[in-house]
Amino acid sequence: MLLDLVKKRRSIRKFTDEPVTNEDIKKIIEVALHAPTAKNLNPVRYIVVRDKDRLKELSKFKKVGAHFIDGASVAIAIVTDTEISPVTNHQDASIAASFIMLQVAEMGLGATWANVTTSVNADGRAAKDVLREFFNLDNKFDVECIMAIGHPAEQKSEKIAFNYDENVFEDLDDIK
Repeated sequence: MLLDLVKKRRSIRKFTDEPVTNEDIKKIIEVALHAPTAKNLNPVRYIVVRDKDRLKELSKFKKVGAHFIDGASVAIAIVTDTEISPVTNHQDASIAASFIMLQVAEMGLGATWANVTTSVNADGRAAKDVLREFFNLDNKFDVECIMAIGHPAEQKSEKIAFNYDENVFEDLDDIK
């Protein structure tokens, strides 16, 4: 049941040294390729990084919040082509990232994402620019987030849902 998987999925930032297999990466990407996009324009692209030196360098693309990439077995950069979809590319990438996180959890692996948005690196450079250079991308591409994936080296309890009555409204008049 999907709800069981959603409850099980947690953000994992500590990984073992056990590698994620090529077959597992292909399964993860296959699920991501089924993620819906606005108007079915499919502006989302994926860059798989496995090299340990590249993962270490990638973990420094922003000042804080990406250090865990260094310990991952693999990272997947979720990239959008802004010429294909200049308006909904961010949402399309977020949906794909959610599909990836759920598939990773289904497989017993761990993952979390490092967002890019307005982040800067230690030198104050925009993370978007740092990543375009790192991946040698044209300006039409935005790296939306980096998914760090590996075998979990930490256990977390099930996700506790937010309070239904405080977060779900039947009508706008109910919002206080």
